[in-house]
Amino acid sequence: MEHLIKSSPVLRMVGLNHRTAPLSVRENLAFSDQHCAAALVRLAELYPQSEAAILSTCNRVELYVAAGPHGPTLDQMTAFLAEFHEMAAPDLRAHTYQHEDRAMVEHLFQVASSLDSMVLGETQILAQVKQAYVRSAEEKTVGTCFHALFQRALAAAKDVHDRTKLSAGRTSLATIAMALVQRVFDQLGDKTVLVIGAGKISRLVLRQLGSLHPRKILLANRTPQRALELCGAAVMEPVDLVHLDQLLVEADVVLTGTGATEAVISVEMVRKLLKARQYRPMFIVDLAVPRDVEAGVGSLTNIYLYNIDDLEKLADENRRRRGDQIAVSLQVINQHAEEFLHWFSARNTGPLVKELYANCRRISNAELEGLLAAHPEFTPEQRQALAKTLHRVVGKILHQPVSFLTGKAPSHDQVHLAAAMETLFGLGGKTSGGQTDFPADGDKDKIDRRPSPAPDAADSS
Repeated sequence: MEHLIKSSPVLRMVGLNHRTAPLSVRENLAFSDQHCAAALVRLAELYPQSEAAILSTCNRVELYVAAGPHGPTLDQMTAFLAEFHEMAAPDLRAHTYQHEDRAMVEHLFQVASSLDSMVLGETQILAQVKQAYVRSAEEKTVGTCFHALFQRALAAAKDVHDRTKLSAGRTSLATIAMALVQRVFDQLGDKTVLVIGAGKISRLVLRQLGSLHPRKILLANRTPQRALELCGAAVMEPVDLVHLDQLLVEADVVLTGTGATEAVISVEMVRKLLKARQYRPMFIVDLAVPRDVEAGVGSLTNIYLYNIDDLEKLADENRRRRGDQIAVSLQVINQHAEEFLHWFSARNTGPLVKELYANCRRISNAELEGLLAAHPEFTPEQRQALAKTLHRVVGKILHQPVSFLTGKAPSHDQVHLAAAMETLFGLGGKTSGGQTDFPADGDKDKIDRRPSPAPDAADSS
């Protein structure tokens, strides 16, 4: 007898964030786009029957896997991250959190919806989750399961932002950084602000700066043309990063957020400029991971250095103000998680459930035919009523076990429950078996990684 249900993939994730790991650990584990692509390729080589995605932002690094029959365990996932970044696995494990199955789904949906962000309600994470999904699709490390999972996560996040006030007010690191600047300076009308980098975080900073009306905004980038494109207001002046020494002499406030892998501003560089600055105070906010400014810079005379971990106190105030929106958001997320998990279960248990109902109805129909043959005096109305009654009885008897199997049972228990149902009801003898995305041993074909839209999910493009 061939089984109607095969082993479902186990959904697993290992990660760390701003609450579990200091910046010094996060910056060592951060993935550049190039490194992320290389890691995904390596994972596909090691675990060809599994799906994988990597989310790497300034505040978190998370590895998601739909593990096939020989997919990685949680320990192997942690070891992979450690080895890829040349770290000791025990050192990394001390800062990580792990989730499986439902907990993994709920965590991803909360991350995409910004409930797990340092700045509650920030919308940048939604684009970062989408980018992680698209990158994995480009590297062909996602299949039917993760196509559905990540599309549903994006739909859940959009639903949260549409149905709640989670994103009202200060909802990005840039706005929190500006709030910090305003706490230090009553006004910026006599101050020169230097913004280093022309990426997404710098664009957000520039939007905030305009309303504070500083005397001058200097935008420095390795590509001057890129800086010129962002300087739409007259108060902004594009400058070349090669003149960084001179720019630091002039600046009162420095906001930096480049994608550099090494520090842009060193202790020695700033120390040499102190005399030229006449030891004027300089306020630096480093929003980059890895950091743009060496930590020792903050110990120099009249230099005040803040990194993204220093912004967490302000972010906590932001979270408290939005506390009433968290419960509503969790309800929205739970609904999306339930719908995804129902689909996830049904796609594997469908053949079993279909055969179970068909088998029970074959039995009831045979009994009905015998009863009707023995009672030719029954009217057409009576015959129809008997048929409907039997149909309802079969449905009611099977409703509880089928509902538990397809909706409430953990995915790792479904195989055992399904096997018991196959044995108890004598199923599996008249079917070629169910389909699964994860081939059994010896199958030459690997996972089908073609796009598959999430069921009932909103358009997340």
